[in-house]
Amino acid sequence: MATISYDSLSEVPEDLRDAAKEGDGGKYIVNVIGAEKIKEFRDNNINLSKERDALTAAIAQYENVTGVPVPDLQEGKLSEFAKALEGLRAVKKKVEDGKLVEDTSLEEAAAARVSDVTNSFKTQLAEMAKDRDVHRDARVTAEQRANAMMIENAIRLVASDPDVAMIDKAVQMILPDALKTFRVVDDGKITPKSKDGTVIYGHDGVTPKSMKEWLLEQRDERDFLFKGSKGGGASGNTDSAPGRLTATELQKMKPAERIKYARKHGTG
Repeated sequence: MATISYDSLSEVPEDLRDAAKEGDGGKYIVNVIGAEKIKEFRDNNINLSKERDALTAAIAQYENVTGVPVPDLQEGKLSEFAKALEGLRAVKKKVEDGKLVEDTSLEEAAAARVSDVTNSFKTQLAEMAKDRDVHRDARVTAEQRANAMMIENAIRLVASDPDVAMIDKAVQMILPDALKTFRVVDDGKITPKSKDGTVIYGHDGVTPKSMKEWLLEQRDERDFLFKGSKGGGASGNTDSAPGRLTATELQKMKPAERIKYARKHGTG
């Protein structure tokens, strides 16, 4: 479980305060991963996939029974098809027992009845297909939300690293670019990928670029979103260092003013 500790509740970002808990020494602890919620999303996705597979198998079975592909069916009711089938079986039995004489009108009536129930069957399958699409869309949406939550939590965790030292409220400003770059792959790992789906590697050319390495590159391009460096022997500037606005001042600026400020300092 990954956590971030803060000396006081006022230091905890507003969107994380509901999850903050007071720990030892008066510090406030925040679990940034949200593992239980993510597990719930993934469990729901698995159940939806099973329902989808069962629905697909049922549709295939119905096609085999009627001999009519789903796209060729017309509107009607599946229950009427079942009743008609039982009626046809009863008539067939009477013919075999000699209780009914051969009559072409019987075949015509049976064909007309089959056509009616086939139309009914199409309506049932169309509704089932619609429900399948709704479940599929819900699954995709839930998975996208869970993945975005994982990436945001990872950004917040790395942003608090002293080597990165990002201003707390600047995370929301850089999050859209992070969501375009990082993906949650099948094994649950967060991996940077280009638009065509290829992995973006770090400076060593072997391992995928880490979240920290990506944020440090952002610092080179958008210096105003970060505090002074606190690692590697640097002097340790603060948010109020000369030429740099504080987080509060940045938050009060209008979007156009932020762009102007970034261009003025060579970051836009």
